[in-house]
Amino acid sequence: MNRIKSSFLIIILLIISNVCFSANYILQNESLSISLNEKGFFSSIRVNNVEILRNSNSPIITICTNDKILLPTKIIPNNGKLTVILEDGSQVILQTSIVHNSIALEVIDIAEDAEALLFGPLFLNIHEEVGEIIGVIQEKNFAFGIQALNIKTCAGLPSKYAQKIFQQFGYSGKSTSISTTTILPENMAATQDDYGAILQFFCRNRSREELCKTMNCENALSLPVDGEEGKIVGAKIAFFGCNRAQTLNTIGALEVEYRLPHPMFDGIWGKQNRDCMQSYLITDFNESNLDFTIEKAQKAGFKYIYQMDPFEKWGHFNWNPDFVKGDDEQVAKIVAKAEKAGIHVGIHTLSNFITTNDEYVTPIPSQHLLKQAKLSLIQDISERDTLIRIINNHYFEFPLTLNTLQIGDELITFRQQEVSGNDMILKGCARGAFGTTASHHSKDETLYKLWDYPYKTLFPDIELQDSLADRLGELFNRCQLRQISFDGLEGCSYTGHDEYAISRFVSRCYKNWKNPVINDASRLGHYTWHIHTRMNWGEPWGEEIRVAQVNSRIQNQEFFVRNLFPRMLGWFQIRLKSKKFEATTEEDIEWALSKAAGFDAGYAMTVNMKTLVNHGQMDLLLDDIKNWDYLRRNEAFSDAQREKFRDPLSEWHLEKFNDSHYYLYPVFISKRFQCDVSEMQPGQPGGADWIWKSDYEGRFAMRIFLDGEGHIENPAFKTSAGVLKFNCTLNENEYILFDHSGKASITDKNYNFLRVAEVQGEAKLTTGDNVVSFSFETSDDEVIVVVRYIVRGNPEICNTLQN
Repeated sequence: MNRIKSSFLIIILLIISNVCFSANYILQNESLSISLNEKGFFSSIRVNNVEILRNSNSPIITICTNDKILLPTKIIPNNGKLTVILEDGSQVILQTSIVHNSIALEVIDIAEDAEALLFGPLFLNIHEEVGEIIGVIQEKNFAFGIQALNIKTCAGLPSKYAQKIFQQFGYSGKSTSISTTTILPENMAATQDDYGAILQFFCRNRSREELCKTMNCENALSLPVDGEEGKIVGAKIAFFGCNRAQTLNTIGALEVEYRLPHPMFDGIWGKQNRDCMQSYLITDFNESNLDFTIEKAQKAGFKYIYQMDPFEKWGHFNWNPDFVKGDDEQVAKIVAKAEKAGIHVGIHTLSNFITTNDEYVTPIPSQHLLKQAKLSLIQDISERDTLIRIINNHYFEFPLTLNTLQIGDELITFRQQEVSGNDMILKGCARGAFGTTASHHSKDETLYKLWDYPYKTLFPDIELQDSLADRLGELFNRCQLRQISFDGLEGCSYTGHDEYAISRFVSRCYKNWKNPVINDASRLGHYTWHIHTRMNWGEPWGEEIRVAQVNSRIQNQEFFVRNLFPRMLGWFQIRLKSKKFEATTEEDIEWALSKAAGFDAGYAMTVNMKTLVNHGQMDLLLDDIKNWDYLRRNEAFSDAQREKFRDPLSEWHLEKFNDSHYYLYPVFISKRFQCDVSEMQPGQPGGADWIWKSDYEGRFAMRIFLDGEGHIENPAFKTSAGVLKFNCTLNENEYILFDHSGKASITDKNYNFLRVAEVQGEAKLTTGDNVVSFSFETSDDEVIVVVRYIVRGNPEICNTLQN
């Protein structure tokens, strides 16, 4: 009897199992298996036979329309197609395709009134390493991810529906901060909560004019995207799963498989080419000082020089006469000369920003300048009217810089607005602004309020933006330029087309280029990940090198690791002496270089031509750059050394012994000690008593600077180990530079050599606290002496031959 019951139970279980199996639609390849239930929700996702799906609340797609969220209720498979029936009875047809390394879904039919389609959201139970931009989650020994396969398919959620989606599915995600921005969960390919990761991609219907929230302005005008590009049909993603160690290789293979951008440099994919993390020189060179610039770049080992201000106009990108007195052909000659010396040339631009002196603005403005809003005139205006009356609206609550209006072929600026009942009066109107022509206008004509930026620039709409990208492609091909930073890419988002507009601009430039171009930006998008060689960003110039964005620079390295992206440390600046700062020292530069070595990251060294010429230790600094970068690129530093370099409080000095051997010293650098004669008691001799601490024992080096008016003579330092005296006169704005070999020289405020200082005696510091007595002779009451000392520990040997 028990045997009969057991057989009956087995039969029942087999029937149930067969029903469950038949109710699931399975897509699988060598390493990934995806199952969908009959309602159109994921029922299983397995990578290398490990289940990663968190629950059954992940739909294959979600539709956003008429302020509603529509979920699937049924799927009907048929010869590789999936018909998804939604809650309102409408349907979406997806094409599935399977290759050895991925599984793709493409929208091939959808109702025309759908506002947006969301793939997922997909809830996973893994989140060890979440690549929020690349859309990849790495866990233990495997990885899973989704890649958008065209620019219309964007990472994140449609902004209009983001909060509704969060509420519908019960998650909010976690934001990410990098040096230039905070990335919100709704803009991520992958976000996470306490239970795992969530993957999210969408495509918006951009084929119609809309009013949407743009750059925090409610109901800003967003013009349609023409053709198939503006429709949801064609939205496409690919799922993949692989061994963790093969994640980057798999993404590279996907780029090739689906014809995504796959930039190669010297035959190596950019994401795997260490040359893509090489450092470079930013300066304001021109055709007259090109030879000097090349010489300095070669001394530092730089292969790229980057012109920081090449354009007189943005839009048509006409060349700045301070850079070159000529056209593209003349720039091509500069580039050819640099290339002959082994140096590539790059340029800076602000992407889609348009200066008001550009031909897109003056004398006849383009009808494709970017419009924030349509305004309604209450009455006709003559060419002389400086007060313009319009119907009251909310757009003026959002302050802009240029306050520019466009009507017909005229641009108008205004100083202020005033509400009068249901009307708004624009006052102080400048007619025919920016060289346009003032004209009479009927009240029936549409008056547009234009977007602008605090740089006093305007923007193109999505169509004119293409022309700017085409011009960048043209000039790069004509001039054979090899590097660009897409500064200000967020300007593309003013079109109201979010990440799509940025991807469209960058990808159009990329497709136009005939040669490989190193390109970067200060932020990163899911699609532009495939194009950008790296990220980089400017230092806040009002801070010292050691405190400028230190935490952000470090945060960014973690961001790069999560997102499988080449590492850069940002821009650093070499300065001359100013009221606020000392001239950049060797210790400053080696601090930055050691951090770059610690994170194995490149950087940009910004040195304007005035500094390049007038800094007295420039060649020394360039030698340091060459040595540190040579060892970093050749992976000569040990893991233990690199870990110590990453400490932002650590200081190091590198000395070259020969081409294969270098000495690496740990360094202690003191704070600045000041002795102000004006604050001394009457009759007190010039000097001070200080406690100097040191992490190391031995000789110390010093920088002694005379601030204020006057001079001092024979400065001396007494320690427990002896007396060190400089038999010399130090004048206002001069340094005594005393090095570790025991030699001293007097320089000007920018370290240009003036004369030798005679040194008498010797003094050393012990580990810990040292009592130091400082004395000097002076008859001036306004003297301020600033002293900083440097102590080195025992060196380690770095040997490039062992790598």
